[in-house]
Amino acid sequence: MQFLKLNTMKHLATILAILFVNISFAQDFYDALRYSQTEYGGTARSIAMGSAFGAVGGDFISASINPAGLGVYRSDELTLSPSLNANNIDANYLNYNASDNQYKFIFNNLSYVTTISTGVESGLTNITLGFGFNRLKNFHSNSLIKGYDANTTLLNYYTDYANSAGNPDYFDYFHEGQAWNTWLISEDTDPNVIEGIYYNDLTDYEPYNITDENNNVIGIGYEAVDVFPHQQKAIISKSGRIDEYLLSMGMNFNHKVYVGASVGLVDVSYSQDILYMEIDDNNESEFLNYYSVDHQMEESGFGANFKAGIIVRPFKSLRLGASVHTPTFYTLTHSDYKKVTANFDQEVGDDENGYNTSWSDGNEITPYNYKLETPFKANFSAAFILNKLAIISADYEIVNYGAMKFRHAGDNWDYSDNNSEIGQMYKTTGNLRVGGEFRATPNFSLRAGYNLIGNPWNQTYSYEGGTTETLLNSNDSYSAYTAGFGFRQRSFFIDFAYRLNHSEYAYKVQETYYTNPSGGTATATLTELNHQATLTLGFRF
Repeated sequence: MQFLKLNTMKHLATILAILFVNISFAQDFYDALRYSQTEYGGTARSIAMGSAFGAVGGDFISASINPAGLGVYRSDELTLSPSLNANNIDANYLNYNASDNQYKFIFNNLSYVTTISTGVESGLTNITLGFGFNRLKNFHSNSLIKGYDANTTLLNYYTDYANSAGNPDYFDYFHEGQAWNTWLISEDTDPNVIEGIYYNDLTDYEPYNITDENNNVIGIGYEAVDVFPHQQKAIISKSGRIDEYLLSMGMNFNHKVYVGASVGLVDVSYSQDILYMEIDDNNESEFLNYYSVDHQMEESGFGANFKAGIIVRPFKSLRLGASVHTPTFYTLTHSDYKKVTANFDQEVGDDENGYNTSWSDGNEITPYNYKLETPFKANFSAAFILNKLAIISADYEIVNYGAMKFRHAGDNWDYSDNNSEIGQMYKTTGNLRVGGEFRATPNFSLRAGYNLIGNPWNQTYSYEGGTTETLLNSNDSYSAYTAGFGFRQRSFFIDFAYRLNHSEYAYKVQETYYTNPSGGTATATLTELNHQATLTLGFRF
């Protein structure tokens, strides 16, 4: 085979290319989970107690978990909660370990709560109004994934699509079209080759005969049989947050029943930059030295939700709570930029475009909007309060991640296949949060908590033909450990919390074959430790 190419349009996207491969535009199940799997930030007191505040109340995090907890307030309160976030990710890929980290200063909470007394001794004794925001998620992280002697290549993914399209005019300009424009994919111009016309230089191929119904040879095809061992590397940088701005109300009936509701306006911002590289460090390829794919993506938008809840006190020391959260209805704007750069050991090209040892091609997708509905949530909680000396609390949250839905936002894109896929990928799961507080002195308290977050992924995925496949993320795990302390006076308090989030999850480093999206050996195991120190300054009036 030689590095030859038809004189076709370079760097041009056609309508047929867009229609041929919809992966350039449609969101996938990872996008849905990103904005649906949240946590509760808020004040240092709530964080230190594992955010198990569904039945405790008296803290602005109640507006995000169970708004009935606002009814527990007896005075006005202003809080401000800055945090220092340190994220570290260890990646194991092809038996090689690499790590990276990031530090970020953030704000977890800003809130004001005011209590209005009704002046009556029974019935509705007071109404509490709350305004502010709680952070629901931080996206900030850096990770490095690196491995040697890889036996898969992203170029086969592009090559498969090129052979399926059959004509460069139909190549997707955001995928195999860029590999074609940078000479990472080439064409065998031998007229006898009628299958496997397109190939790449990191893969070894074998020919086979193609026969007609009379067993006469009518041509030849080429089949990929091996990938030359090479180095792979991914450098991933993420940033962004989900903030929930809340207008909440809680009502206190006889200090025995509390009800409340919140309207949440959610502000989301997310960006990621993934630099992926494949390097012929064993000098197996005839032409290729290395290539990189730099994929930058940004999303931002707003959403709205509604929460309602109740807390009852069957006796003085026990509180039982329940709340429901509607889906958050997001409208998001998405933009993409992708640049492919290829470097060769010798010049490649043609007479029309010239010959070079380095080629690059960058394309962006015109920003577009889409809508997302996160899952409905239900929270059940209990808190045991021992004579103002200690609190033990537990929350259990039920979430059906399979109910996430994409909607179009004016462009009439059909998301039905994506939503069907979400229903198969995800399941209903539960999140457990437990916490405790011990008042060591009238002014000083110690706190601790634990979170066990349920895995939202199903174990297997079923294809239309009846075959099933184990999902890569079916064994992911998520947990958090929290601790802290607080000092309180009549009109001022200061709280400190430390939270360690621990997660282990599978990460698909690169696509292999478009007919086999499971990832195979191109899967890394990531262990993420997120350290967060939060300080809350509070004032009571």
